[in-house]
Amino acid sequence: MTDRDKYNKIFDNGLLHIESAKLLADNCSFGFAISHLILGIEELIKYQVVLTHFSDDKVFADKEVNPTNRNSIFRDHLKKHNLIKEFQQSISTEFATDFQDYIFHKVTGQELTEKHLAIEKNRFKEWGCFFNVAYSEINIPETERLSFFEWLKSANDTKNKGFYVNWTDTSFDSPSEIKKGQFETAMNYANAILKQTEVIKSLDITDIEFMDLLNSDIE
Repeated sequence: MTDRDKYNKIFDNGLLHIESAKLLADNCSFGFAISHLILGIEELIKYQVVLTHFSDDKVFADKEVNPTNRNSIFRDHLKKHNLIKEFQQSISTEFATDFQDYIFHKVTGQELTEKHLAIEKNRFKEWGCFFNVAYSEINIPETERLSFFEWLKSANDTKNKGFYVNWTDTSFDSPSEIKKGQFETAMNYANAILKQTEVIKSLDITDIEFMDLLNSDIE
């Protein structure tokens, strides 16, 4: 089994969560459904990070991705949500413009400004610029990105509310109280992230596979 076969299991698991969410929603179990959507996008960002780490182990520190480390990004839901935000931030038109300016300054040996240093810290910057230019139709719309970030802030709480009955001083809050509209909003976000991740997965090919692809086009 290759490394790719191993980390592709993460993608497959993320996809299974999303497919499970659709089935649950078909049965009007929107609470459980929205929780599985959130678990799904957590798995998709985990897949992206692991794929990147296997390609270049300098992007993410080993202690960040080592699952045995207590501070690993995979042992903290909020860290995964911050990674999702970092990835989506890199896709914005403003970021893509600043990224090109950052590249120009790096290539010409000019001093980097604070703005450039912020660009440099984003671990998804190359992918983000690529998606902004080549795949704008599948991205979360620019006008909805801030709303997505607000949604993401409470995504972990939403996931828990979708799974458990929460007992407060004044009420028992049940997953059944989560409505179809809340699920549909989450589904739109999950679909965008899934499509983006599918593009990344489709480009994860070996040199031999790339040459075979070129030859098949010629034939």
